[in-house]
Amino acid sequence: MLHGLGPLIIVHIASALVAIAAGAIVFALPKGTCAHRRVAWVYVVAMIVTTSVVAFVPVTVLPFGDSGYGFFHLFILVGFVSSTLGIFGLYKWRRTRERRWLRMHQMRFAFSYAGLLMAGFSQIFTNPRFGIVAEMAPAAFWIVFVGTNVAVLAAAMYVVQRYLARGDPLRRYAMRV
Repeated sequence: MLHGLGPLIIVHIASALVAIAAGAIVFALPKGTCAHRRVAWVYVVAMIVTTSVVAFVPVTVLPFGDSGYGFFHLFILVGFVSSTLGIFGLYKWRRTRERRWLRMHQMRFAFSYAGLLMAGFSQIFTNPRFGIVAEMAPAAFWIVFVGTNVAVLAAAMYVVQRYLARGDPLRRYAMRV
């Protein structure tokens, strides 16, 4: 499955897999503990590696002219902004102890994780170089791409609305209201 992939793509995939595992663990751990903070930093570092490495991978689909970048490179910015806002929310909460900042931290990182899953599932279900799907016609590509991302985003929005947007942001577990 990884045959023929360059070293940057392999590092990108490996760091994304680390981020997926770390993000799931962070979400399951009691909040505010030493373990939560340590694994959260593993997630942040893995996301930095994941996005920074892929910035140097030439575009293969939907290029912006001859720039070497394409449509999917825009998601590097989305992930960066979401993570930065999550870190900023935690910073502000630590300084002010206002719960709205802690809630912002939790929600932004939940959407950061959702974006990671959206990117991963999109690649699995649309990219023929991983050997899972065949080459697709443009219409089929967009149907699968949009369908995959809407499904993951809907699940993320449910979790955020059900568990993170309400209740006490100081609760120990994310999945309790």
